[in-house]
Amino acid sequence: MPVVQIEILGKRYALQSDRDPSHVREVAAYVDSQLREVSGNRPSAVQRDHAILAALNIASELFLVRERGQDMANSVDRRLQSLVTLLDQSAATAGQLAPESSDS
Repeated sequence: MPVVQIEILGKRYALQSDRDPSHVREVAAYVDSQLREVSGNRPSAVQRDHAILAALNIASELFLVRERGQDMANSVDRRLQSLVTLLDQSAATAGQLAPESSDS
């Protein structure tokens, strides 16, 4: 597992992760930006309450993305079911309209 160097609020950390290093750095940069936002862009002023607010903001975003993903999956399922129904109806109609074969 590679070690990835990241920086949050000016402090460097070495993390071991099986994720792609660029992903780890991107996540760290996002956390850093959230902490800076809730602290009024004063890294030296960040306190535990700021970290908790940043964590709540990030978790809220995660929950919204999950909810949207589930809504999208449900929509796709409904559309697919409608298409299957239409195909079944078309196949039944085509079967009724097909000429009967004669053995003459």
